[in-house]
Amino acid sequence: MRKIFKNPIVAAVTGGIGSGQSSVCSFLSSMGCRTINADLKAKEVIQKNKQLQKQLKEAFGRDIFEKNGRLNPARLAERAFKDELQTQKLNQLVHPMMVESLVEEMERARFSKKFPIVVIDAALVYEISIEKMFDAVVVVNAPLLQRQKRVWERDGMTKKQFLARVEKQIPLQDKTAWADFVIENDDTLEVLEKRTKEVYDKLMAIQRKQKAN
Repeated sequence: MRKIFKNPIVAAVTGGIGSGQSSVCSFLSSMGCRTINADLKAKEVIQKNKQLQKQLKEAFGRDIFEKNGRLNPARLAERAFKDELQTQKLNQLVHPMMVESLVEEMERARFSKKFPIVVIDAALVYEISIEKMFDAVVVVNAPLLQRQKRVWERDGMTKKQFLARVEKQIPLQDKTAWADFVIENDDTLEVLEKRTKEVYDKLMAIQRKQKAN
């Protein structure tokens, strides 16, 4: 018989570029959480909304979309993160629709009662001021040089591109100060999984307390 969770909690997992939040979310998913990725939601919103596509083409150039109509995320990012004004333009166009889509999926997951914890994997929780949406915010922290090495190995991102992205985000030391829980990602994947499990256990304690109330 399937277990029913009447009062699931919603947690955000955030951090900075290359800090390892996707790895943490992958571990949480394997522990039974429902995870929703904000970046994928943003891409879905762009792909489905013709009016938004038109606005993005006007703002960043028609060639941010391939001939088959698919978004070229790297090309969009290159132009959108060129300066503060361009970044704001992208955020104003995409983020309201992305948040709306996130909330819809979050609510579907909650009302399904299949999961004790619904996790939103989102880098910009504090930047777009949505932290109050969540029962808890988890920040994944990592040293800057390790983060730079990860994104270079993963995406081929240069140091200049990496630092440009970092400058557009709130410093990780501020996020860790505001967070409900912090996971340090400065060791092996095995250690990261262990630390994620410790935070998972604390989130489950919140969920059980909420259920009791």
